Amino acid sequence: MQGGNVGELTRQGNTAARRLAQRLGLPRDEPVILSNRGNLLLHLTPAPVVARVATLTARSRRDPFEWLAREVAVARHVASRGGPVVAPADDAGPHWQDGFAISLWEYVPAPAAVPRPAAVGSALARLHRYARGCPAELGGLNAAVDQITDGLAMLEREAVLDTATLAALREAHTTGLAEMRTADGEPVVLHGDAHHGNLLAAPDRGWLWIDLEETGRGPAAWDLATMVSHYTEEDGREALDAYAAESGMTIPALAPFRRVRDLEAAVWSLCMARLYPARYREVAQRLLASALRG
Repeated sequence: MQGGNVGELTRQGNTAARRLAQRLGLPRDEPVILSNRGNLLLHLTPAPVVARVATLTARSRRDPFEWLAREVAVARHVASRGGPVVAPADDAGPHWQDGFAISLWEYVPAPAAVPRPAAVGSALARLHRYARGCPAELGGLNAAVDQITDGLAMLEREAVLDTATLAALREAHTTGLAEMRTADGEPVVLHGDAHHGNLLAAPDRGWLWIDLEETGRGPAAWDLATMVSHYTEEDGREALDAYAAESGMTIPALAPFRRVRDLEAAVWSLCMARLYPARYREVAQRLLASALRG
């Protein structure tokens, strides 16, 4: 799917969500687009339901349905315990509809707000606590392993990168995973993509996590490295201090996890730039250069 066809992909995803709503007996007006980046998020008005339609992300994952299924399982477990997540809808699925993997979620009207780093760190510690005991089969570090492996496969399949660049990125991935595996840390249920942009300010409920598609089991250091990758050193320290205070945990060494996280960001951005160049090309090239420098 070339960048020029993203509008058609959006139209098809919107139609699939409307047909799913009809199949499930949901009241239907024209869906309202809430976000249209890696996935298409639609408020299925007038129902208090949001459809997450795997659009662009589906091109860079072997099985987009599996990613949504893990997300629903973890969020349902956390929500059932009163934890800090937006809850899946009663019939969350995920569902297949017209070739699209779609999950359904509670619609939470929220003001536009950005949490302070300390609020992010505290919310992440609470998520890890409430996610304990999740019975679902979640695999391991899906964000660090499959997200990169599948993304590189797409970039090779669509001849986005030359052979030498692909080989260098695969070598960096192998080396980075080996470094991560030498790090200590009891596995927790991870968010997978834990940063301030994936928190929603819900009235009377505080900060709630969304977008747990990259969840899995692994050291908390993965989520912590992801969190600080979006901050300056000072703000990152504020977030880590808040996590430590809330969790009672000593912050581990994050450097090996940060290197693989940065590689994941580069590969994901390259995939998205292939599909949506106007939005992602510049940042993808910058992240690629950084990844190749190590």
